[in-house]
Amino acid sequence: MKRFPASGRRAACLAVAFILVGSGAAEAQASGEIRVRVVDVGGNPVEEADVRVVDLGRVLHVEGDEEARFERVPAGEYLIEVESPRAGRGIRAVRVIAGETVEVTVTVSLFFHGQELVVSVGGGTQADLYTPSHVERGIDLRASAQTSLGETLADQPGVNSSYHGPGSSRPLIRGLGGSRVRVLESGLGSGDASTTSPDHAPSVEAMAADRIEVIRGPATLLYGGSAVGGVVNIEDGRVPREIPAHPLIATLTLRGGTVADERNVAGRVDGAAGRIALHLSGLYRKTQDYAIPGLASIDELHAPGEEEEDEEGPEEALPGILPNSSVETARFAGGLSYVGDNGFIGVSFLGYDSDYGVPGGHGHGEEEGEDHDDEDDEEEGHAGEEGDVRVDLRQRRADFMASWRLGGDFLKGVQARFGVTDYQHFEILVDEVSGDRDIETRFFNNEWEGRLHVEHALAEGSRGAFGIHARNRDFEAIGEEAFVPPSSTLEFAAFLFEEFSVGRFGLQTGARFETRATEAEGVARRRNDRGFSASLGGVFEASEAVSLVVSAARSAKLPSAEELFSNGPHLATQVFELGDPELEPELGLSLDAAIRIGTESVRTELSVFSNSFDGFTYQAFTGEEEDGLVVALWSQADAVFTGFEAHAEVELFHYADGHFVLDAFGDYVRAELTANDQPLPRIPPFRFGAGLGYESPAWHGHVKARRTAGQERVAAFEEPTDGYTLIDASVGYRIFQGRVAHDIVLTGTNLTDREARSHTSFLKELAPFPGREIRLTYQLSF
Repeated sequence: MKRFPASGRRAACLAVAFILVGSGAAEAQASGEIRVRVVDVGGNPVEEADVRVVDLGRVLHVEGDEEARFERVPAGEYLIEVESPRAGRGIRAVRVIAGETVEVTVTVSLFFHGQELVVSVGGGTQADLYTPSHVERGIDLRASAQTSLGETLADQPGVNSSYHGPGSSRPLIRGLGGSRVRVLESGLGSGDASTTSPDHAPSVEAMAADRIEVIRGPATLLYGGSAVGGVVNIEDGRVPREIPAHPLIATLTLRGGTVADERNVAGRVDGAAGRIALHLSGLYRKTQDYAIPGLASIDELHAPGEEEEDEEGPEEALPGILPNSSVETARFAGGLSYVGDNGFIGVSFLGYDSDYGVPGGHGHGEEEGEDHDDEDDEEEGHAGEEGDVRVDLRQRRADFMASWRLGGDFLKGVQARFGVTDYQHFEILVDEVSGDRDIETRFFNNEWEGRLHVEHALAEGSRGAFGIHARNRDFEAIGEEAFVPPSSTLEFAAFLFEEFSVGRFGLQTGARFETRATEAEGVARRRNDRGFSASLGGVFEASEAVSLVVSAARSAKLPSAEELFSNGPHLATQVFELGDPELEPELGLSLDAAIRIGTESVRTELSVFSNSFDGFTYQAFTGEEEDGLVVALWSQADAVFTGFEAHAEVELFHYADGHFVLDAFGDYVRAELTANDQPLPRIPPFRFGAGLGYESPAWHGHVKARRTAGQERVAAFEEPTDGYTLIDASVGYRIFQGRVAHDIVLTGTNLTDREARSHTSFLKELAPFPGREIRLTYQLSF
């Protein structure tokens, strides 16, 4: 199997086509002007602010009574986003008519809820979407970001983490994970091997992100029928989309933590020379094995009646530390763009390296067919394990992106994205005596992916998009854990999205047709699968404050190479994994309903959902053993996931520039096979929590408590998990010196030092969550 994409010529042709479409669009002749005035909640002009026309990449800096004037704006509808470091943020929608000037006043506020932009789904605000969403951004994201994407988002309603240690945790959304949750970088897949196994980390960095968007429900079909669980999109700005408001903008972030002796430094520079915008960023993180409240293993140190030869027991069983949980990560990115009045065209390069431990080990070290008696096992204490397993990950990636506003009556704009990824990681056994590192398994994943997205309007009060999406993946594993044969996957899809508004009613519909060709080394027959997905949603604005949203989707998840062709020991999950080449596409029917309440002081949303699957693909235990491991066969059966998500934010009171806010959330999912009501494994239990926050131009703080119930509804061969309560708090202070801002944030997590284990984790019996941590973050911006 070749290490580089077999379809290189097709990739090059697709990239050229995208470039021609993105750069060849003519600037619109029909244009107007936008004038923006910025005020605070008292109606007073703000001291300074950046005013941005979303989708055009145009931004102006204003001070005091100044107006931001944008000339030659193509006719159409736009969002105006305003950010003031002292007064807060605000968003207003405007409509530009050819030959006319539109004047708008934007009020900015520190208490900014329900108006976050969501670029993954049409570029609207959260309040306008037909589907639940969440957005993390800014200093709050950088101060709370964890070493893995899953743990960074695990506190959000409906989102959990697979938690395979601090280095490799993926998001779980509504109980679904793996390939059913698509991880994107600026709208394209992350290009790694994280869906192959839970110990494979997504090659993305939360602390380097400008924003992270989590999308649930039918809107995820824009990114593939397999993304029925949800979409997580990371926007890091490495392809510049605008000329900065100042010639040079820079950020330096330093962070340290106690639980793993974390040392973290990240820097970023954005600048411009004429119409050319530049981006440079870098990050380095190093952590040690993290502290835990008690023992790593959930089992007792000594079995009842066993003589205690050593009161302290094995070194790795000592309380207070989780062995082999350290992480070291380095990241570098650079980008260059040409930015015009109506759009941009740019390229970027990314390098990402991470070396992290897999707590609990894989069980490596025992050669196939080697006799290993029980007495030896007891003496070693590891059942044949000879050392720690670490993953050495390397990714290099190049991206092209273009966006141009056309301003026509029918064609409104075009977006093109194309990325090429060279990914590899080595699974290494570290000798516990000598420290020697031996490579056990090599994984290679090389792929390209592209999207062409054309925005249009069928009539007044409507908007939509159509486009194509293509992806090619060459995957190869060599070594002891090569449970999947070398494989090649080529995907192609066409999609359509339409939205209509009439008075208080809105209607949204979409469709996607995709094909997938999958072949594997040693497998005679090439799989050719196709699927059709569609969605329909409606919104009714009962009043200015209350809206009702209902949506439905039919999805088709096409089987992956791992599900079709696996045949070998998968030591990360401690099973002998068998694929089934006869698997059929998994068909799903998703129903969502939500009520939203949004006023100046209250924002709340309650969503209920039901996801029914015909031919749900999962791993079924056969009761047999192979190479000392339980055999798990990729199988299909009907299944249903039901549940709810709720969150609320209430401004209790404010005085001067200070705001006190109460927030609360809860979520629940129930998943089972419909034939026998058998629960599915690793389904997150019921959670709820509440917090109290304070926000002012200089100070902000938050304290919250989160209760996770025990999980008693367990699948076959699965153990129940105890519940737990965690308490976190943070306080921050901002200092201004002209354009220079200093942010200092002190964060405390698991303040009661409670032992907690995740039911969604394969390692729950070996790896509890970290204990009490105090973390200090400093950010310098200018």
